[in-house]
Amino acid sequence: MSLLKTKGIIIKQYDYGESNRILNIFTKDQGIIKAVLYGAKSMKNKNSRTAQFLTYADFILSNSGRELYTIKNCEPIECFFKIHEDIEKVALCTYMADLIYTLINLNSPDENILNLFLNCCYALAYKDIDNEKIRAVFELRVMAYSGYLPEMYRCTKCFSEENITAFSPVSGGVVCDGCVQPGDYMINADIYYAIRYILTAEGKKMMSFSASDSVMHTVSEIAEKYVEAYTEKNFSSLDYYKKISGKTND
Repeated sequence: MSLLKTKGIIIKQYDYGESNRILNIFTKDQGIIKAVLYGAKSMKNKNSRTAQFLTYADFILSNSGRELYTIKNCEPIECFFKIHEDIEKVALCTYMADLIYTLINLNSPDENILNLFLNCCYALAYKDIDNEKIRAVFELRVMAYSGYLPEMYRCTKCFSEENITAFSPVSGGVVCDGCVQPGDYMINADIYYAIRYILTAEGKKMMSFSASDSVMHTVSEIAEKYVEAYTEKNFSSLDYYKKISGKTND
């Protein structure tokens, strides 16, 4: 039996038997792994108080050659209690975690996406940033890190660099005025530069930009439709977040 010591954040949890819990942990070294916490519902188990959704911790895990690890110890680094106090923020984190789980295979490390998720959690917990801005930044960056970087410098259909006037989620980036199709989003300079900044800014500065409510509304719509186009999936967690937050993108 080998031991694994790693940092990670819990992105999913569900019951396993009457008193145990399965945790999906997004780790720095191993990517997303599954681990069982035995006696999770027992007050005597000190790990049960800390090993919860969004706990970022130092983990000691054992493995006997199976895919399922066993949690031996969990020393919290950050529990994001401020997020847990706000149901809308919990719902948004649940959606972001679902999107990560869709894009990353088990046991495939991706430090960029891990840091992106942690930065978004820190922003939700400790910064005065609108939830929709955080969501749009996360969606665009996670897609880019997953190999779906939008084309922002020339038309995705005719390759012209002139007269860029719209963004096509289905085509994977900007289009010129001669190639616009129904379903594409007309964009102005503010929308264009907001998206380009999100995609190119240094990690810790990715939310350090100003945009009007109307600009962010369009950027949010584009980001959501871009995710939908390339994952080909409707997320019930996103539907729930939009329901309780009133963000229906009407």
